[in-house]
Order: sequence, then structure tokens, then C-alpha cells
Amino acid sequence: MVEDRLFSVAPIQKRGTANSEDLQLEGEVVGLWFAMQARLEAHFTRVAADQGLSAVQAKVLMQLQPAGAVTMRSLADQLRYDASNLTGVIDRLEERGAVRRQPHPEDRRVKGVMLTDQGARLRLAFWHRLTGRSGPLGQLDRQQLDHLRTLLTIAMDGPREPTG
Repeated sequence: MVEDRLFSVAPIQKRGTANSEDLQLEGEVVGLWFAMQARLEAHFTRVAADQGLSAVQAKVLMQLQPAGAVTMRSLADQLRYDASNLTGVIDRLEERGAVRRQPHPEDRRVKGVMLTDQGARLRLAFWHRLTGRSGPLGQLDRQQLDHLRTLLTIAMDGPREPTG
């Protein structure tokens, strides 16, 4: 399991430096973060399957907003997914009645994807199941969740990695 491999990595020890305990602590936090990410992704995939969706289909639904269309290119970029592979995902969601394609108002070669009413209902049902206290964070009480949100917000507002 991913978690087991992450925690089996020996912590980096820099002997003689005042920050070795801080480095070890940060390493433990990073390991826990990756383990939680793996659990959240597994929960996401299970909830998607319960709704009859693949994980990628669920991610598409979560990216689309009830009002307005998104181009296939923009959607692929948001998901960090290859646009050519996204076509099949959109095809299956369209067959299900969850999305529809429409021509871009300024360039008819470009297709926009938008949620249908049925897709918006499916998206909402998925979100409620995903956040319904059944996942890895479900054991935390309100105060703990609030504290975690604060810490994650602080971490997210920190220095950004350069994009390449």
C-alpha cells in the first residue's frame, strides 16, 4: 500500500544542525499528507463508482459549474488530462445525459461542455456522498475540521512552486 511505502522511508537526519528535528517533523507531515491524499483519492473513487461514474468522470462533473460552458481544452488543462482522452469521458457522460456539447459562440470548431439539469443533480448527489462524513475526514469533529482548514489555507497561501 502507498501509505506503508511512504512511512518506510527513513527520515532524513542532518546531524549537528539545529533544524534536524524540524526536518524530521516536516518529513513526517509530508508522509502523512501523501497518505491522506491516497485515502481521499480512494474514497473519491469509491463514491464515484457508487454513483456509476469513473473517477475521471466524477472529476469532470466537479469541474463543470451549473452555469456556463467550458471548452474541452480548458477542461483538460484544469484536470491535467490529455484532451484526446477526455473526448471518450465526455462521450460517456453525454450518453448518460449529464453533459452536452455546444459550439463555441466565437469559433464553431471549438466545443464547449456544459452540465445538463440531470448532470447538475448527479454532481450534487456525488458531492453530498463525498463530503457526507463517510470518508477519511469523517472522524474529525467541527473544531478539528476548522483547525485543519485554517492550517491548509495557510499552507496553500505559502510560496508557490515554479511552473515549468
